[in-house]
Amino acid sequence: MSELRVDPITGRRVIVVPGRIARPNEYAVPPPPAPSAEGCPFCEGSEARTPPEVAALGPPGRAANASGWWVRVIPNRFPTVDAETSNPVRSVSPGELSSRPGYGYHEVVIESPTHSPMLPFLPPEQVDRVLRVCRERVRVLSERPDIGSVTVFENVGPDSGGSLWHPHSQLVATPGLSPDLVEEFEGAERYRHESGAPCAFEELARREVEGGRRLLFRTEELTAYTPFASTFPLEVRFVPSRHVSSFGEVNDRELERLAERVPEVLRALLAIAPPASYNLVSRSPVPSMGDRARQYHWHLDLYPRLVRPDGFDIGSGFHVNTARPEDAAEAYREALGRKR
Repeated sequence: MSELRVDPITGRRVIVVPGRIARPNEYAVPPPPAPSAEGCPFCEGSEARTPPEVAALGPPGRAANASGWWVRVIPNRFPTVDAETSNPVRSVSPGELSSRPGYGYHEVVIESPTHSPMLPFLPPEQVDRVLRVCRERVRVLSERPDIGSVTVFENVGPDSGGSLWHPHSQLVATPGLSPDLVEEFEGAERYRHESGAPCAFEELARREVEGGRRLLFRTEELTAYTPFASTFPLEVRFVPSRHVSSFGEVNDRELERLAERVPEVLRALLAIAPPASYNLVSRSPVPSMGDRARQYHWHLDLYPRLVRPDGFDIGSGFHVNTARPEDAAEAYREALGRKR
């Protein structure tokens, strides 16, 4: 039987249609094979084939745009937004069609000098390096007076929107707040007013820990659960325990926990539904956005791309999720070898 659920923060309506979730494998999940590295612009030794790097992490003494790096950040060659264009602010008359150049910064974080493995199978110290570089880039971009929010994301697999196999993530910084942040800001404020809780995201995480049905794990620094009104099958939300509004404010201990737990959950996803495409997404308002930004609670969302939206999803505005979040959490716990 299908069920209509409403996201308690955003108000998005989701129709949950229970379907069979593939059972976790009893065997360790091997890294998926990568296509040939021949011609890959992100592999070590191909630095001249990319735009000049804006940041890099490597051993002392390494020259810029040379080999020998651990993590490398470059401008996206095919950017969604462009820092070279102008960022005019102008008033728009009622009824006028609004348009202005797509201003912003779009960067690629190359997560490894080698073509494989992907993030879930990288050594823990390399995952930690990747997250540290992403944190620093969020901090740097957030200091720009013309930027209002920074989105960090990773596209993996043919159904994720990604175009290159080599392990990499991306950052897009734009003026003002992104539409999803606006929706979450307004919804969180409404939730706080109605519930009396100081933080909507912390309160929801607390309730998930108490209920337990959708909980994957809870540590001192981090809670992970499958949201009540998940819009994607096997969706997971990671919520840090400490109230910080931006990924740029995450401390080293929290970063270490993310570097340990996020790949673990990704490997569990690939055990449950191989070979799943997925997106990892975080949204961060910049500190200059004021009190609204400080009230926001940074989190990381995992969106497995197991089904494509059909005409009903697109035409109705409903999201259709073919896996009950409670069943998804049970599958994750089994794959992770944990009990509720």
